[in-house]
Amino acid sequence: MSAPRQGEIAVEGGKLAYEIAGEGPALVLIHGFSLDMRMWQPQIAALASNHTIIRYDLRGFGRSSLPVSEYDHCADLDALLTKLDIQEPTLVGLSLGANIALRYATLEASKVRAQILAAPGLPGHAWSTPRPPEETRAHALEHGVEAGRQFWLDHALFASLNDHPEARATVHKIVADYSGWHWRETDLQAASAPIIPKLGLIDIPALILSGEHDAEGYREIAARLSRELPNAALKVIADAGHMLNLEQPDIFTELVRRFADGQMLEA
Repeated sequence: MSAPRQGEIAVEGGKLAYEIAGEGPALVLIHGFSLDMRMWQPQIAALASNHTIIRYDLRGFGRSSLPVSEYDHCADLDALLTKLDIQEPTLVGLSLGANIALRYATLEASKVRAQILAAPGLPGHAWSTPRPPEETRAHALEHGVEAGRQFWLDHALFASLNDHPEARATVHKIVADYSGWHWRETDLQAASAPIIPKLGLIDIPALILSGEHDAEGYREIAARLSRELPNAALKVIADAGHMLNLEQPDIFTELVRRFADGQMLEA
């Protein structure tokens, strides 16, 4: 694999940092909340052997700019794909990144070849327990960003990281570097149309990946998406929680590779 190419693109009101590696059909990797593009490091070398890998920092995270005015993650993604001339990629998102991939597919299905949704959320899904990001924001607003950061890392959502020391170290390092902007400021994301009524219309191939030990709400959403998306398969990864790409990197990478190469998996 040749050395990755790093760069930045201008978007309305800010900039996005990105990295490109490899050659071949495009895979766009979209990270989770409080994280950045570094979370995908275990996947890069293997996937870049026969794919073009684009990973980037969402606005407000990593080396991308903080929000200063209204913004939209899907508009940012579209701008990135346009400016880099990326045609019909497979979108690979984890948690918040999966939400963005799914919503982008509702808006721009003709631009997407397929999607891989790992530990996905689903805006509008009714949780039977508090949503972890909302719990953490409430704690941070009351007790401060650093207390919120510790609450987030200590949350049961990440408990399975204790069985995977390398994954735990990676997550803790990236979260330590996160500015905490979303825990102290009013988010400026533009309002978006509900996703759930559109699920049955998204017929591009979808692979849903769920960690065996993920929070119940995220496992429920993964199962729901596998039922309601017309062309979806669900794979549950054993001995993994929310951060399944880090906790079981080899299994995760192989599932992504097989699916991206056109091998639709049986549910």
